[in-house]
Amino acid sequence: MDTEHASGASARAGRPGGPGHPPRTGISAVLVMALAMLTFAAVVSPAAAARREGGGVTVNFTNNSDRALTLASLTATRGCLIGGQPGEIAPGTSASWSSAPCLGSNGSAGNASFRIAGEDTGTVQVSWDSPTTGPNTYTQTAPGGYVIGRTGGAGANPTVQFTFDCNSTTCDGIPDDWKRNGVTLDPGDGSGPQFIDLPAMGADVNKPDIFVQLDWMADATHSHALDPQAIRRVVEAFKNSPYTKHSPSTGINLHIDAGPGSILDFDTNTTWGDLSRARQLPEQANLGTLDGNGNYRWDAFNTIKTQAGGFVSSGRAPIFRYAVSADRLWPGSTTLGIAALPGSDFILSLGALAADIPLIPAQAVDFMHELGHNLSLRHAGDTDLPNNKPQYFSVMNYSFSVRGLTAGATTGIADYSRDVRSLNEPFLDENVYPFSSRDYDVVHYCRNDPNGPYITTARSKGWVDWNCNGVQNRGVVNADVNGDGQYTRLTGHDDWSALRLRAGEIGQVGAANLPDAPTPNNEPTMEQEEGVLPLDTTPPVTAAATDSAAEWKDRYTRDVTVTLSATDDISGVSTTEYNLDGTGWTAYTGPIAVTGDSRHKLLYRSTDFAENQEADKSLTLWIDCGHGHEHDPGHPSGPDS
Repeated sequence: MDTEHASGASARAGRPGGPGHPPRTGISAVLVMALAMLTFAAVVSPAAAARREGGGVTVNFTNNSDRALTLASLTATRGCLIGGQPGEIAPGTSASWSSAPCLGSNGSAGNASFRIAGEDTGTVQVSWDSPTTGPNTYTQTAPGGYVIGRTGGAGANPTVQFTFDCNSTTCDGIPDDWKRNGVTLDPGDGSGPQFIDLPAMGADVNKPDIFVQLDWMADATHSHALDPQAIRRVVEAFKNSPYTKHSPSTGINLHIDAGPGSILDFDTNTTWGDLSRARQLPEQANLGTLDGNGNYRWDAFNTIKTQAGGFVSSGRAPIFRYAVSADRLWPGSTTLGIAALPGSDFILSLGALAADIPLIPAQAVDFMHELGHNLSLRHAGDTDLPNNKPQYFSVMNYSFSVRGLTAGATTGIADYSRDVRSLNEPFLDENVYPFSSRDYDVVHYCRNDPNGPYITTARSKGWVDWNCNGVQNRGVVNADVNGDGQYTRLTGHDDWSALRLRAGEIGQVGAANLPDAPTPNNEPTMEQEEGVLPLDTTPPVTAAATDSAAEWKDRYTRDVTVTLSATDDISGVSTTEYNLDGTGWTAYTGPIAVTGDSRHKLLYRSTDFAENQEADKSLTLWIDCGHGHEHDPGHPSGPDS
């Protein structure tokens, strides 16, 4: 019998009278009280408990959170375990196990511990003890950001139900009560309690919220503050996303505090005003160094984060991620940012941005890329390699992490992948375009392109020249479409459904944690990004030249050799071809000999690596090697000719 149940029974048994029952008096009342005392004694008497049969326990465990639980340990401290062990409990599923007395044991007891996928802040723990004498007891604990409850567990062979869940309706790590009423938190650095007015900031119990404080460096001549339009692009990308976990509607509310004058609500253009704690930081050329292994050290960042009056002093660490927009990370660095993965800290270092990259899209894409790392995304989805997968339409992809995605005339789009699609490099069908749920254009490696290795092909083309030979091949081809020197199967990843909103310090009340372990420096460099060419929608231009001048207009008295040359503004010329006198199109490999007395017509055109084909051009050549113009009925005669 569990302790809670016994207490309830004694309270009910010892209550005289009640609604509809007048109080008893005299001997009857005495008898009733005596019976009540006997009943109470029976409930709690060790002698009575000793007569109980059983001592076994069945444990049901339900995972209502958004994370998978992996069994770390399952131990019988008394008695024996019965049945198999639950290796993993996926979100929305349950598992059960049992324990029972062994020979000579007094009932059964045990404990179980589970790791939370993507968490390193503690484990979920439950224990049970069902002796053959005495009450049943249970314990359960969960790390910050989560809750665990218990029901049942009474009786001789009880079933106890543990239910593990997020600490908020939407599993974003921010408790519902905080969203409704705000919260006062003490950062523990001597700043004193800080009230965080989440309702005024737009927090929503029924929709996931992500909060970011973005400080920026500046001096008298320039500022690294993000353009409001760049912030708008990222906010709208999250708002219009297909994310649906633990929410009755799609999308995520992203709140970016980039200073008192920054926009809090883009629907009303309300600014953060007095709610803001973001601040301008003194300009410094580099924010950090690399360790001996080439990994980024967070020391300089942590110094800023813990400054008196700074981010830690705001008390926001359990709610807000912290970011700094700076110049460069370390001396000579050309990477555009770095982030804890997963975590709640990141840096934008757009001082390395090339002059030919549009600024607003690059700011939005870089912010979303580094925030994506905080939310557990990597450069290939759930792994870092391989990079540049053409069918992985995400700003996490090296191919889209500076210029963003394109959809025809719309460029610089910030988005995470919405589809799981694969490409098998040894067996590619050029007639099947890797369509996404959005109209995104494909970026792929083109080893024959002398001007840049990664080409953007418009979805409107309906096919991709994977092997870059300038023609649409029938059947399958093999090609290294991501430029890693291998021919493998490239797997896809649905980023939005894989986001982990609760990571790092989010939901962790107590002393602020700092990123201490160096972070691998595997972010794309500006040099790598310059190899990803922008969308090319303009066809090449081909010129034709003859080896000798015509006697008059297009009339020649000798055989002619024609040379073709083509240029292209972005992706480069893939093929040039010609058609002489209707004999069919032939790939141009060198000068074309045009011979024989006749009126010859030469058609020619070129195609670039982005599949833009030039309109047919023509050149007419009249050749009369023996009689001059007399065979040309259209040629005027006489001295004026």
